[in-house]
Amino acid sequence: MKLGAAIAAVLLMSSVTARAANPSLSDDFTSMSQWLSHEMAQGLAFNAGSNFDPPREVKGWALQPDISLGVGRIPFNKSAFPNLTVQALQEQGGSNIFPNGTMFPNLALHLRMGLPGRRDAYFRFADATTPPGYKISPTMTAQVQTNSYGFGARQHFFGEDEWPVLTLGGHYNHVRGRTRLKGLFNVDIDNNFKADSELNGEIDWNLNSFGLTAVAHKSYDAWTPFFGFGYNYATGSVRAKLELKSRTFLISDVTGQGSEHPEQSQGRWITGVQYARPSWSAFFNAELKALGQLQYRSWIAQIGFALPYEIGRGPQIIYKKRIPGAEAEKKEYSAPKKLDEDKPAPEPKIRKRLEPKKPESAQPDMIFLQ
Repeated sequence: MKLGAAIAAVLLMSSVTARAANPSLSDDFTSMSQWLSHEMAQGLAFNAGSNFDPPREVKGWALQPDISLGVGRIPFNKSAFPNLTVQALQEQGGSNIFPNGTMFPNLALHLRMGLPGRRDAYFRFADATTPPGYKISPTMTAQVQTNSYGFGARQHFFGEDEWPVLTLGGHYNHVRGRTRLKGLFNVDIDNNFKADSELNGEIDWNLNSFGLTAVAHKSYDAWTPFFGFGYNYATGSVRAKLELKSRTFLISDVTGQGSEHPEQSQGRWITGVQYARPSWSAFFNAELKALGQLQYRSWIAQIGFALPYEIGRGPQIIYKKRIPGAEAEKKEYSAPKKLDEDKPAPEPKIRKRLEPKKPESAQPDMIFLQ
């Protein structure tokens, strides 16, 4: 949460002196809010376009659940930072008040279903929430909550005669979230009087992403490396608001707001590897921004596991994954043996009649002497 700490530094205002409204300060807050919403919009839109699925096909009508944990980076373009008019903010370092970027965690659950004709479809849900009272600085707390859902379908081609498999997919993701910042800050008035001020910061986003991907992959025993490219069309908006409320009439309240739409066209390189065993698999992938603003500075990395069961095949609801060859071996031992009609039947064996055994003379167990 370096972003929240940076906002806290902006609003610290330890050297700002004012006894009335300061239009320049309000204008600077508005400019910074607008810049922040623009940078967040581009980074969040790239994260919203993430739709990674393990490359191996799901066959039949089985439902394959897998879970992944990821992290993404949202870079900030310092060259586009606004020119500040308040000397106190300039002394704080201008754009250096903010970090070069912020990290964005993600926990996602996929549910993929195999379809006829070498097709499969998926549903995706992701969520990230910070615990209550999460501190981003000694004087500031933040509450971050974001969730997303999406769905898509894929078609697999080739794969025979040592050719790699080509997978084409279409995807949709909707991402919505918010950040709430709260803290207390000390404002110095004429270097003689100090007063606490309350900070309220808000960042809200509501984004949609429509994507197309083309990924090539080839299996080498249990390993399946893959590489491809994705294109995303993004819509939606990000809104940022910074507000400083004073507890004394000597300092006026300051508010700045800004909103921005993400760039519509974004492209990404996709690469990774999947390790699959008969009953489980693990996968890793990375996505790097290749088209749009701040190319090769936005990225996402994910690691996940496919759960060792499939849902929805046959009369039972949940099945353990089948080991290759296990079903054939089971049928071989369970099927009744067929008699060979050309082979003559064996002659029946004649058993000898058993004569009754004559009882032997009994021997006393004990002998008594009188």
